[in-house]
Amino acid sequence: MAYTGIILALDLASNTGVAEGRPGSTPRLYDKRLRQEGDDYEDTWGRAIGWIADRLYAERDAVASGDLRVVVEAPIMTGMGGNTNADSLLVTKGLWSCCTGFARARGVMVRRVAVSTVRAAFLGNGRLDGDTAKRRARDTCRALGWNPPSLDAADAGALWWWACSQWAPDLAPPVHPFLLKRGAA
Repeated sequence: MAYTGIILALDLASNTGVAEGRPGSTPRLYDKRLRQEGDDYEDTWGRAIGWIADRLYAERDAVASGDLRVVVEAPIMTGMGGNTNADSLLVTKGLWSCCTGFARARGVMVRRVAVSTVRAAFLGNGRLDGDTAKRRARDTCRALGWNPPSLDAADAGALWWWACSQWAPDLAPPVHPFLLKRGAA
């Protein structure tokens, strides 16, 4: 039986992309700024814990019944590529630890997935550079009738779609390039 509960997909970063909704529906796509100018790490991580606690509380019935799952991009564990620096790696890994750890402590299923896996499924290519992949994710989200307010939210939309394709494959909209072009026309 396909999963019909809420999927909360997080592209964790200083500006976190969020996609949430039930498979078969249009996800709610938005951003949550978790790192503010002048923050110490602890400020950022505290804001993240407060935010995820509020989200889980708002969905407390789904949490209690096991009808909420969190999916996140797996953090990069080695090296620093592109525009990534030690500060952003520390922030991102801290955000990942806070949000996933808090969710797991509340009994929520947490699944992490490599960004290359999501991009291969959603975009047809898991080796695109980050900027290109984010723009293509935005274009694909729009072709599906979703309206991501940012590239981060589009990335979260791709992640949400991936989770739907795994847990409720009959409810995940097709993203084959020919179908998208026909649907956008």
